[in-house]
Amino acid sequence: MAALTVIGVGNRLRGDDAVGPLLIDALSMLPDSELELVDAGSDALGILEYFEDRRQVIIVDACSMGREPGGLVSFTPSQAELVLDQDPMSLHGLGLAEALRMGESLHMLPKDLKIIGIEPDSIQFNATLSQPVQRALTIAVKIVRDELERVTIELDTCSDCIEV
Repeated sequence: MAALTVIGVGNRLRGDDAVGPLLIDALSMLPDSELELVDAGSDALGILEYFEDRRQVIIVDACSMGREPGGLVSFTPSQAELVLDQDPMSLHGLGLAEALRMGESLHMLPKDLKIIGIEPDSIQFNATLSQPVQRALTIAVKIVRDELERVTIELDTCSDCIEV
């Protein structure tokens, strides 16, 4: 099992909403076997299967948080009040808030779950990533790399403490 699972949520065809999957693309260029990368697409409910048997998970998604476009916030589910979609039965599937609420109800959330939310500028169909979100994507890649380094050091330290 990889030391860290990173899940990108979003629709590649909707401008800044593609930031999660594009982060997965950027991280896939890294030569690191301790990283499990998941492009969850636009139906966040699918992320639940990637919580099982994982301790450390980062989810990256475009999130409307009332910040300037490209604003980046890293938080845990307990640090945020996630707002449920007003139409949870829409044809677009369940959103991140609904998936996390369901995971919590089923006691499936990983011990260490972080969310990197990036404020979108535009989620128009067939649009490209906006400049502010491109800058935030670069920062998000660094955050994930730093977290991987931290997790790997913790694992190395713990394995030194275990008697065989």
